[in-house]
Amino acid sequence: GLGRNAHNLSDKGCDCLGEVHFLDAALVRDQDGAGETISHAVCIHEEDAGILWKHMDWRSGRTEVRRSRRLVVSFVCTVANYEYGFYYKLYQDGTLELEVLLTGILSTGALTESQMASGGKKYGTTLNATGLYAPVHQHFFVARCDMAVDGLRNTVVEVEPVTCSPDPQANPFANAFYMKEEVLENEMDAKRSCRANRHWLVRSGDESEGAVTGTVNRTGTHTGYALHPLGSNTGVLADPSASFLRRAGFLKHHVWVTPFKHQERFPGGDYPNQNPSDNGEGLPQWTKQGRSIRGTDLVLWHVFGVTHSPRLEDWPVMPAEHTGFALKPNGFFDASPAMDVPPDKCCEDDITEIVSRL
Repeated sequence: GLGRNAHNLSDKGCDCLGEVHFLDAALVRDQDGAGETISHAVCIHEEDAGILWKHMDWRSGRTEVRRSRRLVVSFVCTVANYEYGFYYKLYQDGTLELEVLLTGILSTGALTESQMASGGKKYGTTLNATGLYAPVHQHFFVARCDMAVDGLRNTVVEVEPVTCSPDPQANPFANAFYMKEEVLENEMDAKRSCRANRHWLVRSGDESEGAVTGTVNRTGTHTGYALHPLGSNTGVLADPSASFLRRAGFLKHHVWVTPFKHQERFPGGDYPNQNPSDNGEGLPQWTKQGRSIRGTDLVLWHVFGVTHSPRLEDWPVMPAEHTGFALKPNGFFDASPAMDVPPDKCCEDDITEIVSRL
């Protein structure tokens, strides 16, 4: 798997800064079960994450501000010309985030003289006057989130903003909108795309009429965590007849939801490269069963990625590109869990010292 391409993060000392703890990665090297250890493949550290919360009372002029610190667990893999960094971030407000970082060196090709004379290839970017070009391409990742929000019985609700029609009484200024909620009943219904500002709320228990399962918050609604896509939410750019979609049919939707099954681990099936089926293994096949996903032990799958149209600034080494998603508490707590974070006196002292020098 991808983890076999991980490498030592302490060799040069720049991947993780501050107070750092490293973990080794123990992997199976070959079909005979021989072991392999990658030293310092995983980095654990804390870092400043900007402002956690702030408010100034405009009447009194008093300001309260708290700095955010996050715990980061990360590893970096080199796959041919690309580096992929995976950063699992835990925040003080209860947010969980996965950031994927992409960097490395472009995969390039050479233009013919006729192609150079005609301005290059439309499928890529010409990088210099000698005919070097880099093709457009996409990167996709699939997160398999085995959800357990206040227990194993969960329900998924799609939340989408909807604008309201003008109305002299209810919407006189024609600017009203609301968040429409739709419970996803089965895995066929749960093949969803990332339209504008959509997110998916995983709530504890079952929200059907008369249901008593699950944990509720102080308002009486079920506790939940919401999946929020980050980045461009790019979709796969290929005709449905493309051969790779036979093996990677999971790319056709941004979100899938399935009931938990131990053997359903890989979105493309166990052996995607050997799969001869035009129907696709993995998620496309599993979800045809139409199993219920309401009030059950479920898995939330999120497909996310990057569409890369190379720039001149990406050569010779690409600046890092970022994508990912966040799981944010939504009704999971009765109030903000970040209110007990103490003020950072160091910031005040530093500012006072700077002002005194002016």
